[in-house]
Amino acid sequence: MTRLSLLFSFSLLLLHCSQEEDLLVGQWQGALVTENGDSLKLDPREITFDFGTDNRYAFTSTLRYQEAGTYRTEEGYLFAQDTTQPTNPERVVAIEKLTVDSLIIRMNADTSQRLVTLVRTSAPPPQ
Repeated sequence: MTRLSLLFSFSLLLLHCSQEEDLLVGQWQGALVTENGDSLKLDPREITFDFGTDNRYAFTSTLRYQEAGTYRTEEGYLFAQDTTQPTNPERVVAIEKLTVDSLIIRMNADTSQRLVTLVRTSAPPPQ
């Protein structure tokens, strides 16, 4: 019985991760950026993500920053590895909310907590 219960739990975890990645696929644009609860004085629309079905991503941000590479999701976290700069470490951010039309990611930097709210700009992939 224990083996069956472990197999069921593992299957649910894989299904959840797969559904999360499926929902993430598409193009996203920033709508709001806050740090410690206060809005930052920047144009959030400059922040974009494009997540592909092949687990590749492209990211743009303010000050013309760009990166691209591979990504994966696991237990509510997004792991991204910039392959344009191989010396960059893998980045990990928390997925606070993910729906068909909105994505909120949380990242910590030193003593600050930053939330980035994004909206989908392309139609969600067919389910």
